[in-house]
Amino acid sequence: MKRTTLTVALGLLGLMCGNSLAPAQAVYPDKSLQLIVPFPPGGASDVVARIIGGELETRLGKPVIIMNRPGGGTTIAAREVARSAPDGYTLFFSSNSSFTLPAAVKESVPYDAAKDFEPLGQVGKITLVLVTYKDNPVKDVAALVTEAKANPDKLSLASFGVATVSHFAGELFKSAAGIKMVHLPYKGSAPAMNDLIGKHIQYHVDTVIAVKPQIEAGAVKVLAVFSAKRTPLLPDVPTLAELGYGNIDFASWGAVVAPKGLPPAVHDKLSATLEETINNPSVAERFAKVGFEPGFARYSDWAGAITKETADMKDIAQKAGIKEE
Repeated sequence: MKRTTLTVALGLLGLMCGNSLAPAQAVYPDKSLQLIVPFPPGGASDVVARIIGGELETRLGKPVIIMNRPGGGTTIAAREVARSAPDGYTLFFSSNSSFTLPAAVKESVPYDAAKDFEPLGQVGKITLVLVTYKDNPVKDVAALVTEAKANPDKLSLASFGVATVSHFAGELFKSAAGIKMVHLPYKGSAPAMNDLIGKHIQYHVDTVIAVKPQIEAGAVKVLAVFSAKRTPLLPDVPTLAELGYGNIDFASWGAVVAPKGLPPAVHDKLSATLEETINNPSVAERFAKVGFEPGFARYSDWAGAITKETADMKDIAQKAGIKEE
């Protein structure tokens, strides 16, 4: 009996020691995260990403490092994220510029946006606007359409780049209005805006972020916005839809995603933390200063949403002849 009792006791002791020596499962996160942004530092998307990153850092208790990876029309950064480990430590902040537009105009994209990413949530949008120089005698969209119909391919409509949201928006407007205008692509918003103010071009599609300071300076005149509802940033400016030009609702929307395959607990924690961040009134105030309109939304079917929007963008690209540079 003593031998048996001793054996059992030693066995129990071994189990207890084994349990105490077993490594505890790490609580996520236990190290710093990186939030990759496919644009250079200083732009609107970079500013928004840094606001989000700072708030996530506060709530998660670990550093969130912003990594700028511009190039390739945002595809270089997107590919890097798609190939990263799905452990919750690599996140990606981008827009339709990465998730739907490249596949609409490129023969091949080095990732599948519908399959390679896992959405944590859409975080908001940047409204697009139709703008002209301040003393253009054309006072509204109706007058612009009348003039364009009377003079096909005589008026210019600029964008801040081939196959950008600005370009797609302009083609949507022309199609809805049944007009022909010459597309003038620029290498960015700033040079296009400078030429508009200097009257070297007549009309331009840009973001409310770029346009608002010029409105306040009295340098340009906004004719309409491309959103379904008026933007609170320009409440007096009508939408193209309310003016009768189709059901246009087109914006540069932003989302935070991760590589596909996150552990469910990690996904839930990140998504909930992101929602808290976007719904924070102080964050909304900071977003408003750079023209970003917050609005958190989870995707019930990311793959379906991306596939549908990509197909819609392909249709626009084919009809308008939009091709990658």
